[in-house]
Amino acid sequence: MMKLSLFAPARPLAGSLCLACSQSASTPIESVELTEVWRTDGFAAPESVLPDPQSGLILVSNVNGEGGARDGNGFISRLTPEGDIETLEWATGLDAPKGMALVGDRLYVTDITRIVCLDRETGEIVSSWPAPGAGFLNDAVAGPDGRIYVSDSATARIYVLEDGMVHVWAEDDALSAINGLWMEADRMLAVTMAGRFVSISPDGADIAVICDGLGDGDLIAPDGQGAYFASEWPGQLYHLMPDGSFTVLADSREAGIYMNDGYVLGDVPIIPHWQPGEVSAWQIRFSH
Repeated sequence: MMKLSLFAPARPLAGSLCLACSQSASTPIESVELTEVWRTDGFAAPESVLPDPQSGLILVSNVNGEGGARDGNGFISRLTPEGDIETLEWATGLDAPKGMALVGDRLYVTDITRIVCLDRETGEIVSSWPAPGAGFLNDAVAGPDGRIYVSDSATARIYVLEDGMVHVWAEDDALSAINGLWMEADRMLAVTMAGRFVSISPDGADIAVICDGLGDGDLIAPDGQGAYFASEWPGQLYHLMPDGSFTVLADSREAGIYMNDGYVLGDVPIIPHWQPGEVSAWQIRFSH
């Protein structure tokens, strides 16, 4: 395992850029700087991370093979906020786990064409539900009512799990190659691998494209300043404004380091890198 302590000297992110633009935050941001805090290797195609406030640990989904392979060797790891692997194979018996969501004492995970429910404390599989007609379930997010919403990159759909049943909640050409999801009080946000940043109404009926040009979108998460972080999984990290304008913060494509479905824990983005099998944490500095 390669790791930097949270208290070790941090390293500026190569290729990070300043941005100058307006946004909806109360004080306009003039620049954003990301500095690596730690980086941990030893994972097997990590696709998504999710903090668990109950345990104080970070969950990491490991595809461990091809993204659509039903091989039974996918697993979920638990990682400390300092970057130490607490348990590498904490939950096993999955095929290609990707997006995750927590509700109560349950962890929900997308697994190709099914949603799997695990015990939040033990990682044991409790139940699973197929998503009718699904091709490649990807991200997952919990709604305020406890429903679980999952994106299907293969069918331009969002499915919902409610009352033990899975059905299509939204379907539209604008959702083609849909990937990362984020739930807000009055809407859902999504990024697609067709480059779109999309807003979806609470009932799933109204879908608006905020912008194009994000490439193979994966991560979407708020930055705590009124804007968002987004990623393109082949290796770009963006700072994304509510109006759809964006700036590239990092570009690791030449190095072959993917930027997958991360999460912002406090003011620290935690980012999984399917390739080369790492998870990293970054410190954010905003200048006003």
